[in-house]
Amino acid sequence: MMKKNLKKTLIASAIVGAMAIAPMGAQAACTTTVGSVMALTGSLGALGQAIAKGAELAVSTVNQAGGVNGCQLKLALLDDQTNPAVGVSAAKQLVDINHVSAIVGALSSGVSMAILTSVTAPSKVVQISPSSTSPSFTALAKQGKTGGYWFRTAPSDALQSVAMAKMAHDDGLKRVAVLYLKNPYGEGLAGEFQTYFKRMGGTITAAVPYNPKQPSYRSEVGSALQGKPQAVFLIGYPGDGTTVAREWVSAGGPQVFLLPDGLESQKFVDDVGAKYMKKVIGTAGGSVKTPSLTTFNNDFKAKYGELPTQAYMTNAYDAVMVIALAMEKGKGTSSAVVKDNIRKVTGTAGEAVYAGAAGFEKAKKLIKEGKPFHYVGTVGELNFDAYGDTSGPMAIWTVKGGKVEQTGMMSVKAINAVIKKY
Repeated sequence: MMKKNLKKTLIASAIVGAMAIAPMGAQAACTTTVGSVMALTGSLGALGQAIAKGAELAVSTVNQAGGVNGCQLKLALLDDQTNPAVGVSAAKQLVDINHVSAIVGALSSGVSMAILTSVTAPSKVVQISPSSTSPSFTALAKQGKTGGYWFRTAPSDALQSVAMAKMAHDDGLKRVAVLYLKNPYGEGLAGEFQTYFKRMGGTITAAVPYNPKQPSYRSEVGSALQGKPQAVFLIGYPGDGTTVAREWVSAGGPQVFLLPDGLESQKFVDDVGAKYMKKVIGTAGGSVKTPSLTTFNNDFKAKYGELPTQAYMTNAYDAVMVIALAMEKGKGTSSAVVKDNIRKVTGTAGEAVYAGAAGFEKAKKLIKEGKPFHYVGTVGELNFDAYGDTSGPMAIWTVKGGKVEQTGMMSVKAINAVIKKY
């Protein structure tokens, strides 16, 4: 049944960016394929389709610069439907049939964890997620269970939870209920938020998990309303999150929402109804203002016509760029080459190179000359630690006039100061 379903639902087309033009003016005769597993449908589909465009834009960028090691770059993109079992099947297809050495994805922490433990780590294939933020990945890496093949271009929820707790505290909230998706993402973010909000003097009136794809969440909402909270921290994805939010409002819950990265979605706001969201305090992975971010924004709008206000499109772009640069640096395409060269093309050593075709061409030139360099990502500097983690700022967002809008940025320094204080 699963195989039959996969044939009908997996989007298995190879998505190719602009055609690479070799120095002699002829199209590259070879291709290098990078795999990708993302939620194009399901609960995260509303966000995943735009995030996938970030990865596609990076492929186009690399090909405009002549490809990788003289070969055209290609993205084999599969839909995981925001479902761990489907994600594992997709990843197996990419590894066993497409023979990819690196996979960008997944988006959901639950899907990424299933792929990492069942496919990529055992197969020694590099996996870089642009948006899986659960602290569980750090713990797994510390236990030596990722083999060094796991990376992510988004910061851990160990940072986002602190940022959200501070925002809630600074807004004067004292009593908050937590409704969270029962998966590694929801459990990790909910747990860390509760720890820091309590340390700041706040009270968690209830912490209620919910399962995906339920027709109703009235029971969970009823439990979360016990204790008379001033607000709800709703952790989830647009699909199920919409149902939970609607039932929260219908049950008379306060229309004050704390929302994380997974719900930074205009579709989510539209489906719930902005008029029912009297106040929204949102957090999501942010990007430092660099030449790379400017290039990304301009190129994205030129290619797709508009730039949505949501997280992780830039992180997906950077994941592809880092893989391509690692292959170019290592003069190969194997998983070992990618893994061993990722930290050699990031960090802060050597000359800075930025996003865009010109930046990739500059990196190639420096590689040929034997000179050190580091890629400054669209999210900022990428300093991968021993566990594949990188830090970054948190974007602060809200809903104004019915539209999702970013209102500020909380720096890593500011977040670390909160951690030190509490």
